Amino acid sequence: MRALLVATLVLGCARVPPPEPAPPAAPLPSSAAAPEPTPLPAPLPSSAAAPEPTPLPAPPRPSDADIGAPAPDDPLELLYARRLSFEGGEPLVTLRVAEGLQEIVLAPRGAMHVAPRRGAAVDAPAGGEWRIRLISGTPGTFVASALVEEVRFADHVGAAQRRDEWAARGYDARLVSVGQVYGIAGRVVDTRRTLVVLAGDGTEAKARALAADAAQRFGVKADVHRELVTRPSGRLSLVAPSGAPVLESDDALTLTSEGDAGVTVRHVEFGVGYAFHNFEDRTYSGKLLAVVDAHGTLALVDALPLERLAAGIVPSEIFPRAPAEALKAQAVTARGEILAKIGARHLGDPYLLCAEQHCQVYKGLAAQERSTDAAVVATAGEALFTKAGHLVDSVYSAVCGGHTEDNDVVWGGPPDPSLRGRPDDAHGLSFAGPDRTMTDGALRRFLATNDGYCSGTPFAKPDKYRWERKFTASEVDSLAEHLGVGHVKAMIVAGRGVSGRARALKIEGDAGVATVGPELAIRRLFKNLNSGMFLVERDAAGWTFRGGGWGHGVGMCQVGAIGRAERGEDYRAILRWYFSGAEPAKIY
Repeated sequence: MRALLVATLVLGCARVPPPEPAPPAAPLPSSAAAPEPTPLPAPLPSSAAAPEPTPLPAPPRPSDADIGAPAPDDPLELLYARRLSFEGGEPLVTLRVAEGLQEIVLAPRGAMHVAPRRGAAVDAPAGGEWRIRLISGTPGTFVASALVEEVRFADHVGAAQRRDEWAARGYDARLVSVGQVYGIAGRVVDTRRTLVVLAGDGTEAKARALAADAAQRFGVKADVHRELVTRPSGRLSLVAPSGAPVLESDDALTLTSEGDAGVTVRHVEFGVGYAFHNFEDRTYSGKLLAVVDAHGTLALVDALPLERLAAGIVPSEIFPRAPAEALKAQAVTARGEILAKIGARHLGDPYLLCAEQHCQVYKGLAAQERSTDAAVVATAGEALFTKAGHLVDSVYSAVCGGHTEDNDVVWGGPPDPSLRGRPDDAHGLSFAGPDRTMTDGALRRFLATNDGYCSGTPFAKPDKYRWERKFTASEVDSLAEHLGVGHVKAMIVAGRGVSGRARALKIEGDAGVATVGPELAIRRLFKNLNSGMFLVERDAAGWTFRGGGWGHGVGMCQVGAIGRAERGEDYRAILRWYFSGAEPAKIY
């Protein structure tokens, strides 16, 4: 087996397509005290009889001294923890504000306390702009590979199949497990995932080349996975508005504002890789930490209570003018989504989550809305759990089109009892057969209906509930060129789910046949179709996709939740419907 080399990282945050949009939060009081999370002694039992994934081989694990492990009271302990920390009885989440910088400009709204890792702290009065500058920085070292797929941890059989499929394509494909499982308040939070990676020589350059090759040949959204070998290091300086250096620190500085008044950060970058990419000033509360990032440059991280983070996320995910019960349902699902990502993303970075679409959008205090603040307060500490006490993967999309979908249809893997597709209209009428599949004819009849909860509300968008996209024959040939099928002669949906969403699309050309799936790959291939719920037809002008819904359709339909709330359902009933009987439970 080839030995893996240690590579110096030059990598930013993972880039993914924007989530299903909904329109665009203020600090909230901390909740009641809660116990520290308790690690579980053994993995949860798997429903599939198959061997556990084999981790990607790596150099011998370094000792704490080698990797630069900090002392318990060191800020680096918080920054590099792969688990939840608790402060005042509430989970504390570390969130990336910015990275890849040489200088950070701050305007404290109140007196700011700045502490180095060692030595005496200083107080920075409000007024004027303070700067944190990077004096020197050394990047961390990592083993790098190309990440091509993510599989549910319990799906050992599916993970092995996906690995073997990539191996059959000529890659050195391997499985890597990430995340953790722990108990809290008598319930189980399991963030584990299995990644399918393509191994090269361990270098950043080779991993990027493999990712680009897989993306070009197979249309996947490939990225780079890395395993930390040694931490980055460097030296930082705090500079007063006058330009005079005030103090220096190795690796990190901790900043807190008096009375939690907040600190305005100048020129924060957002939307990298998207049409709305830009810079703006943003104000953050909580504990800010300036730290040397994985690249050996400067990052700013906000360590804030989970409730405050949820308050900033919810107004970015749903209309703040929506009925209160719909906002409460969104607050519970957003909190669960935060918990589900802890320890499974940004491995090797000095934070748990980023503030972009890759994790969940957080804009600081500017996004605060009274209505969504009230929803977060009303559901404080609540997340969605099964009757057996396991955290539900509380996913959601904007518009289900009148019927939600099974998780395994959209993402593969084993069926999740909490993520079963269901009719989302007042009549509860399904057009699917007893085998939970829908024919083309049944979907055609279903698309002619217009009585879903996500269509009968002022917040509905008719062009998202039912939609049409046209392509010329030459456009389709161009889009499918990388599949090697030649001139496209037929496109046939190869299996549908209970909502009619396509499992895969068979594309036949005069030079061959290719199958594209799952549904997100189909949507990306055809310039981001609104959803996988579609019929595809050919006429003299080209190809027409006629469909319904906006998003993957699994879990909660956001506009549908609004429609249900308008008809008098409370948030518990809303969540119970979309997540097959799961209930919100207070865990802190």
